[in-house]
Amino acid sequence: MKTFFLSIYLFAFSCLLLGQSTTSFIVVGENTNREVVAKGDRLDISKIKVENITKSTIYLAWETVYNSFPKEWDCSMCQHGDCQIGIPKGSEFKALRADQQGFIAIHVMPGSYSGEGTVKFKIYDRDHPEYFETLTFEVEVL
Repeated sequence: MKTFFLSIYLFAFSCLLLGQSTTSFIVVGENTNREVVAKGDRLDISKIKVENITKSTIYLAWETVYNSFPKEWDCSMCQHGDCQIGIPKGSEFKALRADQQGFIAIHVMPGSYSGEGTVKFKIYDRDHPEYFETLTFEVEVL
């Protein structure tokens, strides 16, 4: 009887270990970009890359979780496969093949408005949303 319960315990433990999702992508470099721009200039591009570390195609999705950019700044953002005006609420990358890199990037045209702002994006594997990274862009206009 002891062996029976031990077998059940080991089986359950193995199922838990095998059922855990693994990371399908990593951030290449740092999760946070800090940029300083002179008033009247523009931030042409600030980019954070991610890489598919699996042997198959994955689909990454993202959502904006925080945005304190001043409303006077003109902004846009690009993701792997698409660019959009402003900072949208979320979207999905085009497919990322095995060992391929993708990115999220921002562009800021502050005009004559100084200040600072932060935007944070939660990025995750569409098929495994329990694993995610937060990408942060901090911009200061002097």
